[in-house]
Amino acid sequence: MLPTRGALHSTSGFTVLDMSNLNSMSYEEFGRLRFLDFFPRTPAYEEDDIGGIDYGTGYACKAGYTSTLFARPERRNETSVILLEFGDDCPAPECHALLASLGLNLRKGMSYEQVLAMLGAPERDRRQFVRFVVGDKWPYYVGCSLDDRGGLFRVWIARKDLVDKNEQSL
Repeated sequence: MLPTRGALHSTSGFTVLDMSNLNSMSYEEFGRLRFLDFFPRTPAYEEDDIGGIDYGTGYACKAGYTSTLFARPERRNETSVILLEFGDDCPAPECHALLASLGLNLRKGMSYEQVLAMLGAPERDRRQFVRFVVGDKWPYYVGCSLDDRGGLFRVWIARKDLVDKNEQSL
C-alpha cells in the first residue's frame, strides 16, 4: 500500500514540495509537475516546445535532459509523462527523492523480483519491461525497464488515459 502523502526535499536544496503520491494524485496535479522542481538546471537541460516524439501518450514536447525528462502533449502545458533514465543522465539522489515523493520507492539496480515485491502484479510482464497500474480514480502506468545484470535502469510514469487512447489509435 502506497502512503497517501509525500514530501520532496531536494538533496540539492533548490526545491521543497508537498504533494500527493501517485496513488491519489489527480491528473491536474500531475500536470503541474515540472522538471526543474525536482532536478537542477545543468548545461544538459533543454526544452523542446515543437514536439514530434511519442513518449507513449502521443506526440509530445519535453523539458529535461536527453533521457531523463518530463513530457507534455503538444499544444498543452501539462505534464503527462515522466521518464527517468538511471543508466544515462538521471542524478540518482534527485531521482530517488522524486520517486519517494510519488510513493514509489524504486531504486536504480533493483531486481525484477524486488520491483514486483514493491508494486505487486504487473499489468504487462515481459521480464525486461514490466508495466503496473497505480491509482484508481486517476490511474497511471508505471513502466520499469530491467536487465539481468544491472537491474532497474529506467522508470516511465504516464497517465493511463492518454496511453490507452494513444495505443488504440495505433
